[in-house]
Formats: sequence, C-alpha cells, structure tokens
Amino acid sequence: MARRTKQEADETRVTLLDAAEQVFLERGVARASLDEVARVAGCTRGAVHWHFRDKLGLFLALDERLLLLQDAVCCRLDICPDRPVLPAMAETLCAALEELENNPRRRRLLTIMLQRCEYVAEMAPALERRREADGRMRARLAELFTAAAARGELAACWRPERAALFLFALVNGFLHEWLRGDADFTLSGEVCASVRGFLGACAAAPAGAEGPPRC
Repeated sequence: MARRTKQEADETRVTLLDAAEQVFLERGVARASLDEVARVAGCTRGAVHWHFRDKLGLFLALDERLLLLQDAVCCRLDICPDRPVLPAMAETLCAALEELENNPRRRRLLTIMLQRCEYVAEMAPALERRREADGRMRARLAELFTAAAARGELAACWRPERAALFLFALVNGFLHEWLRGDADFTLSGEVCASVRGFLGACAAAPAGAEGPPRC
C-alpha cells in the first residue's frame, strides 16, 4: 500500500508539473495562478501546496526539468587530436541545436524560462543557473579557440576570448529570436549555416593561400 501511495504521489507531482508547463507557457509565470494549474491538472490547490508549497517552488521544480542548451553543448564539446578544432565545434554546436529543435518539451520550457518569466529576487536560483551555464559555455568555447590558435588553425586576427564571445552571442541571439515563436528561420537550417559560416571565417587561411585577411 505504501509503495502504491508513493507511486500515486509521484504521478500527481508529474501531472502538476505538466499542467504548470502548459499554464506558464500560455499565461506567463507572473500572471499564472495555482488555481489554474490545479484545474488543468485535475487536482486540488491543496495538492499543489503539498508538493511544491507555493508558485515559486513549482517554478523552480519546473526549471529542474530543463536541459539548458549551454549544458548540452559543454557536455559534447571536446578536442580531438585527429580532427581540426573549428569544424568539430561547428558539428557539435549544430548537433545540439538540431536536438533542441526536435524536442518540443525543451522548447516549451526554454520559452517559459526566457520569454514568459520576469526574474524577480526570489527567482534568483534559476537566473543564477542560467548565468553560470552561460559562463561555462563561453569558457569552453574560449578553450577550444585557444587550442585552435595553438595548432595554427585560428586566424591571427582573432583572439580566442573574442571569438568565443562572438560565437556565443550569435547562438544566443538566434535562440532568443527562435523562441519568440514567429521566426522565419530554423535552428537546423539558417542558424547552423551561420555557425558554420562564422567558424569558417575564423579559420586560418591554408598555407600558401593569397588574398585579403579573413577577418
């Protein structure tokens, strides 16, 4: 009986999180109410309080469901001794973007966290999580650009930290526009093409090549 009770409690918690995802997406976090979440979930408001205490607890639990793009990228970015760094970066970034594009739940959660939420003081843990993820991604990109420079693969006019900043801003900017819902481009199409184009422009010219500087 106890096992069944725990299973039912876990199922109710998942149902409430699913309902919160729907309500927060439609209404925005600030305008959403626990009564709406409970109604969509088919539960009582008391169940929401029992599982999450208040709307902040519900929001933070929902945030835990989200795999950030930054974390997905950092887990996959690596330096392979047998491959040029910049093309490998492009491949990894594009794979992460395509994976996000094909995952409707991650898109909904990202939309809530980046487009439907005002980060007031009590939401600091979720905001800090994003800031830390941004920092990790920029640092990892800088490490790879530094490795490319050491191998002679990065154009001399690019500093690794500057190249990392520009690439991060490119991906992050496109991501925010895509999440608005009315973008006339895709992550797997134009955004990946832009990532490949930028990294191609950062590459050092082949030995013996003539022409103007590449940046």
